[in-house]
Amino acid sequence: METSIVSPTKVATASIPTAPNPNTTISSKEGNKKNLLAVLQKKYGEQYEIEEVIESLPLSMELLRKCWDDYTLYLETALKHSAAGTFKFAVLTIEDETHFTITVPALTAQKFVEQERMNLLEKVWDIFHNRAIQLNILVAAGEKEDVPLHLSLNSKQKYERMAAQYPLIAELKAKLNLEVYF
Repeated sequence: METSIVSPTKVATASIPTAPNPNTTISSKEGNKKNLLAVLQKKYGEQYEIEEVIESLPLSMELLRKCWDDYTLYLETALKHSAAGTFKFAVLTIEDETHFTITVPALTAQKFVEQERMNLLEKVWDIFHNRAIQLNILVAAGEKEDVPLHLSLNSKQKYERMAAQYPLIAELKAKLNLEVYF
C-alpha cells in the first residue's frame, strides 16, 4: 500500500508493508494484474509442478466394471490369455467406498489376480483419483472334486483294500512269511 504526501515544494512517497492475501491481486511493473497463484507459478513453475487436486470418487460398480473390462482387454493385448480368462470369470463386489472384493473360482485363478494386483490397483487409483482403495481376493468355495478312493488312502489302507479284493495277496504274504512296513 502506497501513500503519497503532497507538499507545495515536493512530493514524497512512503511504503507501508502489509501481509499478503492470497485472494488479492498483485500489480506488476507492466501494469498487468495477477493473482498470487499465477505469480508463484511464474516464479517457481520451472522448479515445481503445480497441479490441481482432483476430488476422489467413491467406488461405483459401473466405473469399477469399466476399469475391470479395460484391464482385461489390456491383458489380452499383452498376450496374457490365462490371466485375461481369469479376469473374465471373476466376480466383483463392492464392500464400501474404498474396498472391493474379487471372487475367483480356484487357487490358480487367485495367483493370476495376485500377479496383476499392483498394476490393477494403479489403474483403479487413477480412475477413481483415490489411492486409499484396496482389494481383497477370495476363492469361491465351489463343489469339491470327487477324488478316487485309491488316491486318498495311505499305504496301509491301500494294502488292506487290495487284500480284501484279492484274497490271494493275503495268502501269499502268509506263505512267504512277509512283513509289510507302511
